Amino acid sequence: MKNKKIKHIFAYLVIGVLLLLAVKKCFEKAPDRISMETYNYTDVIVNDEEVMKQVDEYDSTIPDTFKRVAENDQLELFLDKESIAIAVRNKVNGYTWYSYDVDMNMEEKKLSKEMTNYMKSGISVITYDKFTPGRRTVLDEDVNKTYQKRENGFTVTIDFIQPKIKFDFIVEIKGGDLITSIPRESIEEYNDKLWTPGNDDVSINEIVVYPFLGSTTEKEDGYIVIPDGSGAIIRLDETPKYATGYVAPVYGKDLGYANTLSFGSESFSVKPLESVVLPIYGIIHDENDTGVLVIAESGASYATYNYVSKNVSTKYYQSYFTYNYRTTYSQFQSRIDEEQHVLGFQEEPNKFDLVQRYVFLNGDKADYVGVAKEYRDFLTKQYGFTKKEKNKKDKIPLKIDFINNEVEMGTFNLENVKATSYNQAKDIVKSFIDKGDTNLNVTFKTYLLDKQAYRFQVFKELGGKKDFKSVLNYFKDNDVKFNYYMNYARTNHKKTKFTASKMSRQDLSVRNDKSQVYNYLNDPKYFMDFAKSDMNNLRKYHIDSLAFDGFTGSLFTHYDKGTIGYSNEGMKYIKNLMTYFNDNNIETNIYRGDAYLYPYMTDYYETPICSSNLMFIDRTIPLVSLVASGNMDMYSPYMNFSSNDDEAILKLIEYGVYPAFILTGEPTYSIKYSNSSNVYVSQNKYLEERIDNYYDKVNDALNHVIGSELINHTYIDDNVVMTEYANGKKIIINYNDSDYIYKDITIKGKGFVVI
Repeated sequence: MKNKKIKHIFAYLVIGVLLLLAVKKCFEKAPDRISMETYNYTDVIVNDEEVMKQVDEYDSTIPDTFKRVAENDQLELFLDKESIAIAVRNKVNGYTWYSYDVDMNMEEKKLSKEMTNYMKSGISVITYDKFTPGRRTVLDEDVNKTYQKRENGFTVTIDFIQPKIKFDFIVEIKGGDLITSIPRESIEEYNDKLWTPGNDDVSINEIVVYPFLGSTTEKEDGYIVIPDGSGAIIRLDETPKYATGYVAPVYGKDLGYANTLSFGSESFSVKPLESVVLPIYGIIHDENDTGVLVIAESGASYATYNYVSKNVSTKYYQSYFTYNYRTTYSQFQSRIDEEQHVLGFQEEPNKFDLVQRYVFLNGDKADYVGVAKEYRDFLTKQYGFTKKEKNKKDKIPLKIDFINNEVEMGTFNLENVKATSYNQAKDIVKSFIDKGDTNLNVTFKTYLLDKQAYRFQVFKELGGKKDFKSVLNYFKDNDVKFNYYMNYARTNHKKTKFTASKMSRQDLSVRNDKSQVYNYLNDPKYFMDFAKSDMNNLRKYHIDSLAFDGFTGSLFTHYDKGTIGYSNEGMKYIKNLMTYFNDNNIETNIYRGDAYLYPYMTDYYETPICSSNLMFIDRTIPLVSLVASGNMDMYSPYMNFSSNDDEAILKLIEYGVYPAFILTGEPTYSIKYSNSSNVYVSQNKYLEERIDNYYDKVNDALNHVIGSELINHTYIDDNVVMTEYANGKKIIINYNDSDYIYKDITIKGKGFVVI
């Protein structure tokens, strides 16, 4: 018995020693755990060969060419080394997302080698061969790929040998997100003869990251969420309603590359498409089960959103971003003949880190509401997008903008036009207050001839300092929110020393879609100078709230005295401007604000309430409202010009948006030939009844949810919508002419019910 115990003890000791050695060996092999930031791409953990040796287990349904390279509690990342294609398995619901359809039969679908390579390739580069753009993929000949393992994924250095273009591509998983990035400092165009006379120049135009991730031939209960205006969805039907595509630049077209168009008597205009104010899109494969939100996290001002329908170029629905690094522009050889020009290129590619984030959606978060809410959470975590505290009132606010001073062409030069005196504005506001409309938001809009812009100044012709102070005191005594209209981004009629230059060295001018007059865009580096010059006057009159217009569509690449000003630098200048005013206790409210400005906005003016209503869109949705509601008050575009008041009122109720109007004290005819010529009805006496109708009906619905977040939006039937708020209230809106019954609740035609 004693000998048996000794043997057992000896055996345990041997096992213990072996375990200790095994643990020691594991620790010797285990890489150091490094905290990786999105832009940190230099920390290499193991070499290329070890990447492919670490895979022992993977889902048998995933093709053998895909090897697992990273895993956490929520996701598994698989890599096909040859194509840089990936598979991401969502461990929460078991669904696997592929960067292309791994089950497709290329020969059966009769796809060319070029198209096959494009679909499989994780990265595509659009290059200029001389002046002709062409696509290159990582599956083309003469492309080297060198892999390095990261803690949560991999880095691959991609070298396109023939055009001599090289960069690093990083793929990582963090929590439930996939993050792909291309650091700008890694991009090399190493052709020593690039841009030298006689050389066959090949340079970067665009980079496309996983353009077929989430692509599908159909999904019975799926759709694509596109960021068109207020937002829209396109069903993934077996047969598309319209086989077409949609392309829209995020935050507006880069006007620095555009040619100046002549604007003569024979020119005409059409209503522009709605702009993309959110740098996101969504793909829902199975509503209330699985989907993905894609965010252009860095480089958004150089991103373009693309939707391609099934049966256009492939059998797949596509949704993806492209990122612009260089665009051709015209270099004119003659001041009088625009036909005499050559195409020019900027020498250095645009300077931004490309970062694209994929947020995988599960369960009841897998719908367009989930797309909006996950992006809202992203803004909160990354940029501090939080609720602006306000004194809650019993009635919704009503926004009134007054045109105080305008300009028009006189006999010899531009002349001031008085549109609304200070006392006229006070009398109109008083008429609203006397009717019980006590929650008012008022803006004064004044054009300054000496600055050729809308800025702050007290005009003698409008009543002078005495009347202006009297108006301010009246507003303060009656708790009327007051802010002054500012436009630092644009000047009208004449260029100034602040006017930016296009890449072609022309003045950066553009036709205003609203007023059809030319605007000159200012170099954003001067915005802070404008702010500091205005600050003394703002403090003198105790102005504590400003209304900024002109930032939408004003991010551009431009020539700046021998250097290049980049659009993302312009974005930083605008953010610094907002921070400056906020630090000086001045609220910043923004018209048609792009998403990067949300953390700085107290009120959202001209909130998008429609999409472009293109033929292939199945539904318009309140994507912007779902992101912004509760954190800021949202106001409509001017409802002076609505063609269907009943529909418009219901739309404001559905989207949680308050009504806004623009008024003048003088007859509208007085501004007919001014910058505000697009305002064709503005006198309060002609709009009073209409304003009352809007305000009373919208207030009946939205006064129950003032300051509350819109948390859900559901189509319960054709033309019948239910919205739900964080305070527990629900509003059912019926757009039909006939009554609708929902769970024993009758909603009248063109009506609503709050429950």
